[in-house]
Amino acid sequence: MKTYSCAELVRLGRQLPTPFCVEIAEEESLEKIEITEILRIVPQKRFIAIANWRGSNVIVKLFFGPLHGKRNLAKDISGITLLRERNLRTPSLLHNAPTAGNHGAALIMQYLSDGKTLTECMQNAATSQERHSLLSLATRSIATCHRFGLRQIDVHMDNFLLSDKEVYYLDGGQIQVQGESLEEELAYDNFALFLAQFKVENDEAIGGLLHEYHLENKTCSAPVYADILRRVKRARNLRLINYEKKLLRSTTANRNIRTLDKFAVYDREIHSPLLEDFISDPNRYIVKDKLMKDGNASTVAELFLDGKGYVLKRYNFRSLWHSIKYQFKPSRAARSWCNASILSMLGVYTPRPYLFIEERFAGFLKHKAYFLAEKIEAVNLWELTEKEEFSTAELSKITDSFRKLFNIMIDYKISHGDMKATNFIFYEDKLLVLDLDAMKRHGSKRSFYRAIQKDLDRFMKNWRESPHEEEFRKVIDELKLPAEPNF
Repeated sequence: MKTYSCAELVRLGRQLPTPFCVEIAEEESLEKIEITEILRIVPQKRFIAIANWRGSNVIVKLFFGPLHGKRNLAKDISGITLLRERNLRTPSLLHNAPTAGNHGAALIMQYLSDGKTLTECMQNAATSQERHSLLSLATRSIATCHRFGLRQIDVHMDNFLLSDKEVYYLDGGQIQVQGESLEEELAYDNFALFLAQFKVENDEAIGGLLHEYHLENKTCSAPVYADILRRVKRARNLRLINYEKKLLRSTTANRNIRTLDKFAVYDREIHSPLLEDFISDPNRYIVKDKLMKDGNASTVAELFLDGKGYVLKRYNFRSLWHSIKYQFKPSRAARSWCNASILSMLGVYTPRPYLFIEERFAGFLKHKAYFLAEKIEAVNLWELTEKEEFSTAELSKITDSFRKLFNIMIDYKISHGDMKATNFIFYEDKLLVLDLDAMKRHGSKRSFYRAIQKDLDRFMKNWRESPHEEEFRKVIDELKLPAEPNF
């Protein structure tokens, strides 16, 4: 079995060929650890894996770099120690040692074979009641941490492990101590940070979770719903900012490709030899009899890759000036990719984005761009509302969906840019938003105020003199719109 050094593992990036061995320094000798399954990789920084060490299965956290490794090893050990001093469950620390040549550091911990992160448990939960129970477990665990003066800086469901019906705290490197009990301001900000990781629709459960929190941590006064919700929205906005920065990079979920003639990002889930061929020349996959639109600005076509249907939108090159204009800002395909990802994070439904490609001249001038998304077999909202069999019950569901959508747009300063009825689908009782290349998240109240007013005016234009105008007008009238700024 091949043994890799830290330098070799760094060069391999995410492509670590298990099983393999790493060596740790033991006094004057070296000891091998057999890595059997990679759980998580942060390229050039660390990985977490299931391993065999001295005849037993263990968890290994390996940090790369002589200084980085030593520093982060110490942080993890410190966090684990803080938890154990307070009798809070965390996998036992078994051993730690520098790697061969002192180019990294390894932390060896107890492996709980039946353990699943709360994220995994949520994904496997069959009912909303089960999901709520898991959220309650996490809430009580966070409250217990706060009661003992501890907080997880990056608190999320992956940092809790459920084993034998008990919750274990993970990632000691993220644990900080703030006295005997966590002061109220820090405690509620930390709890809000946890709640902000969930989609907006889950904010309805915050009231019940606040009750669970207070039962476990009475060192803080009873939390006020409105105050916590304000903190959640603020934390979610910060999460969105950080998330946006990652959308054009290689991550666990997505892969980034940069060459002289191409820039692309795609969802790793659809990687295949056929996808690589598609990326090399997407035009070959646009077939005349599968065209859905063929205009000067864009071409839209249905296509199939590996037996799955997609919609491909090609943004056409119109002139040299057009290419120069987009040189210093993202292409419409890149904006569609980013905006679809942002909406999905918030819980707004849109066809799942899978890929975008920008073709380049001479390595820098943008040319054609492509956006690949999930294909959904459904008519647009205009066609749906024009059908004779369109019912009052359907209209009620649609108006309620728009009410929720507009409130999310207001809370997170999002404008769509083209609120035509044809840019929406109502499918399986869900409102899906399409055509996102003009969507924008605004940094100022002034620009957002103008944009949202324009959006709402365009939206109502769809229903002027229609039988549904009054119902959609009610939705607009009920909105708590931002106050007009002093221009």
